[in-house]
Amino acid sequence: MLLSMLFALQVDEVVLQIREPRPANPWVEVFNASCGRQRLEIRRPMRPRESSPQVLLNGHRPRGDVAPLEAELGEVGAAYRMSFLCSPDGETMEFRWVSGVVQNGGQVDYRAGSAEFRRGAMARSSSGESNEETFWYR
Repeated sequence: MLLSMLFALQVDEVVLQIREPRPANPWVEVFNASCGRQRLEIRRPMRPRESSPQVLLNGHRPRGDVAPLEAELGEVGAAYRMSFLCSPDGETMEFRWVSGVVQNGGQVDYRAGSAEFRRGAMARSSSGESNEETFWYR
């Protein structure tokens, strides 16, 4: 009997709270790869949108002018495909990317590029216009 009374009292005190989850802040998309002792990390902030992408080599900004590469990786609303390649000796890492962004009217603009990293520095970087075939490679 006592147990029934306790149960009845507990039922009257049930409280439901519903909370909508908040988006993570900051929200960052991270791509990384390792070659030998080198670890390349591409960090693309999704929120807040004012933040810029970062290219890190072994946890630090690589030597060389990475600003153009970071600008290419910061296109808001673009879809990216990325790949990483290692040299046989593990001393050189190549980073390749292709992006597509839908313009007004539904046309998609594609860009592709690559960068090579060696001994803590970005040795070279290039990018340019591309096409749908390059984006959908397998």
